[in-house]
Amino acid sequence: MVGNVQQGNTEPARPSIEDKLKLQDLPPEVKALREEHRRQDAQLREIVKPRAEAQIAACRIVARDLQRWHQRIADTTDLDLDGYSRGSAVWLLAGRCLGLHEVMIVQTEAGVDNEGLVVGRGLHEACNILMAFLADPDEEDLVRLWLDDDGKHRYVKQGAARAAQDRFETGLNEAMEKAGLPPLGNTINLKEELYDRMSRTAHNRRSSCLSSLWKEGRQMAYGRAPSALRWASAVEWTSSMTIEVVNSVGDALRSFYQGNFFVEKMAPLIQSVEAIRKTCPLDENSVHRAASSG
Repeated sequence: MVGNVQQGNTEPARPSIEDKLKLQDLPPEVKALREEHRRQDAQLREIVKPRAEAQIAACRIVARDLQRWHQRIADTTDLDLDGYSRGSAVWLLAGRCLGLHEVMIVQTEAGVDNEGLVVGRGLHEACNILMAFLADPDEEDLVRLWLDDDGKHRYVKQGAARAAQDRFETGLNEAMEKAGLPPLGNTINLKEELYDRMSRTAHNRRSSCLSSLWKEGRQMAYGRAPSALRWASAVEWTSSMTIEVVNSVGDALRSFYQGNFFVEKMAPLIQSVEAIRKTCPLDENSVHRAASSG
């Protein structure tokens, strides 16, 4: 009877996730590929090394100056450093940004590659929260939430920090349009994309693990960059993050020093990093062009 007809299972069978390994010698073609990689990498490293060292040196100079300006606040004012105030929150969080920035420079100098994104994510988060604290002096909720530091789940989340910055950018754009000036636009989509890329490493996503794999050479990178080009990419990313740190921490310092502090003291730091990125480029095309012309 029709009523007794049973419907078959139409879901496709899932492939097995269990492996049955067999021992084998390393294939000759893989050995040859590794040897060729070592030869080519040695040539490219001659181009990358001085450029990377120049960019890292520029980042160190910026880090030293930011740390000096930050410490000067503690040395020359009566700010209650652990007090319940916006000033304390801004100073403490700016210091955390500088600490993470220092770690990032050390990692990059040591050749750390993909895993360095974990520290980068923490730095990016700290900079986002710091900017949210500074975006609107009349907005206190996020600052008070951070100062309260209450319980396991009551802390400033990245979505709330980005939303606060987005409200500020929207208001600024509206004000500029009313004044007959072109709006600056919003950065929230770019920040969310950047945050997702770093979070994939922090959450140990498969795509992040694959980024450390050289499949053809059957090798995994254990923390350190597996090639000169990968190190070059890590250095360029560190120098770009250095500019983000100057923007966020520099604005925090401006709130203490007032006046034209950012324009006079911070803008030249950004310009110095941008200049060295132009004179010592580390993108793959620039490195290959330099290698071929040499």
